[in-house]
Amino acid sequence: MSDGGLPAVAEMFDAQPSLTDDVPRDFRVLDEGRAYLLTLDHLGIEFAVDRLRRNRWEELVGELTVRCGLAGARTYNGVLSVGDFNFSSVRMREDRAKYLAKRSEASDLDWLSLLEEFVQQVLTAEREGQPAVLLRDLPRPKADDTRYVDGLPLLMRHPVIWFGDGGAAKSYLALYIAGRLEQRHGVRVGLFDWELAGEDHRERLERLFGAKLPGVRYARCNRPFVHELDRLRRIVRDEGLDYLIFDSIAFACDGAPEAAEVAGRYFQSLRQLGIVGSLHIAHISKADGADQKPFGSAFWHNGARATWNVKLAETVTGGNQVNIGLYNRKANLGGLRPAVGFEITFETERTTFKAVNVADVADLAGQLSVRQRIAHALRHGAMHPDEITAEVDAKPDTVRRELRRNKKQFVVLDGGRFGLAEIRR
Repeated sequence: MSDGGLPAVAEMFDAQPSLTDDVPRDFRVLDEGRAYLLTLDHLGIEFAVDRLRRNRWEELVGELTVRCGLAGARTYNGVLSVGDFNFSSVRMREDRAKYLAKRSEASDLDWLSLLEEFVQQVLTAEREGQPAVLLRDLPRPKADDTRYVDGLPLLMRHPVIWFGDGGAAKSYLALYIAGRLEQRHGVRVGLFDWELAGEDHRERLERLFGAKLPGVRYARCNRPFVHELDRLRRIVRDEGLDYLIFDSIAFACDGAPEAAEVAGRYFQSLRQLGIVGSLHIAHISKADGADQKPFGSAFWHNGARATWNVKLAETVTGGNQVNIGLYNRKANLGGLRPAVGFEITFETERTTFKAVNVADVADLAGQLSVRQRIAHALRHGAMHPDEITAEVDAKPDTVRRELRRNKKQFVVLDGGRFGLAEIRR
C-alpha cells in the first residue's frame, strides 16, 4: 500500500494492469448534455469535460479536467490536469496521454486507453443527443408557471424583456419584483448585473424592504454574457435559482445589439442556464415607433416570449413621486395583458412602490388602446357614445367601431347608452 492510502497501480494489477476488463467505470451525461463525466473509483481517476463547443473547423472542443488520487501523482487540489482538449484530434489524445502519464508518475497505467474510451463515449453521446419524446407524454404547464406581483405577470419558465428610456425606473422596479417574488412566493431570484454595483443594489433593497431584506442572490458581471455563461450556470445550479434578472441587455452583449447573430448567441446562452424564468432589461431608440420593440435587432423582440414597454409619466404627482406604466407589446403564451402601473415614492430612507391604474394617470392613459380607455370610462357608469368620445379623447367613428367590435364587453342599454357587460351581470 502507498502512503496516501490508495494502492500503487502495479500492486493492484501485478505490474501488468488490464484496465479495460478489471476496473469498474461510470460514464454520465450531465447538465442536459452540456457536460460529461467518466469515473473510475477503484483507481481514483475521473475525466470530466464541460464548456463544449465547435471551433471554426467544426471540431469538438471542451475543457477537460482530469482528477487523480494515485500515490505520487502531482496534483493541485486533486486535479492532475485541466485545459482545452480537441476531442476530434487523434494526435491530441496521444499528446495528452503522455502528459498525464508524466504528471501521475504512473507509466504502467494505460492513460491512452482510458482517454480514448472517454473520447469515444463523449463523441457518441454528442452524435446521439437527447432523444425525441412524444408531446402527448409531456406534462402540461403548471398553474404557477406564471406568478403575479401587484398585477404584473412574470413567466417562470421563459424570458421576458422590459424596455424603455433611461430613467424609467426599470432596474429599481426589477429589484422590487425580485424581493416580492422571494418574500411572497418563495422564489429564489438571481440578479446578474452589468450596470451598477452590489453596494448600490444593497442600498436600494433596504430602502424597499427595510430591515427584513429578501435573499436576492447577486452577481456582478464584467464580461459579455456568452463569456460569463459558465460562471452564471454554476451559480444557478449551486444556488438553486428559479428566476433570473439580467440588467441590462446592451452591456451583456458580445457585439452590437443591432446584429441578429448577437441576439442569437445571447438567447442560446440563456437556454443553457436551464428551464428558469428570466427578466431582461433593455433600452429603446429615438426613432418613431421605438416604444413597440426593444432597441437593436428584431430578434430581441422575437426571442422573448413576452415584451413590455416601460414608460415614465412626464407629469410628476409630487416632488418625491413618479408614475410608470408597463404596456404589453408581445405575448406568445396567451393574449396581450392589460397595462400595469406603479406610483413610486422616494422618502428620506424608504422607497415604496404602489400599484395604480394607468387609466387614472393622464400621461399614461394616452398609451392605452381606445378599447381599454372606453372600458375604464364605463366603470364609472353607463354613457352615450358622444359622452364616451369626449371622455376618451378619440374620434367618434373610432369609438363607435370599438363598441361594435367588442359586443361581449360593451352592451347596449336603454336610451342608446353603453355599459360594461361584467357590471351588468
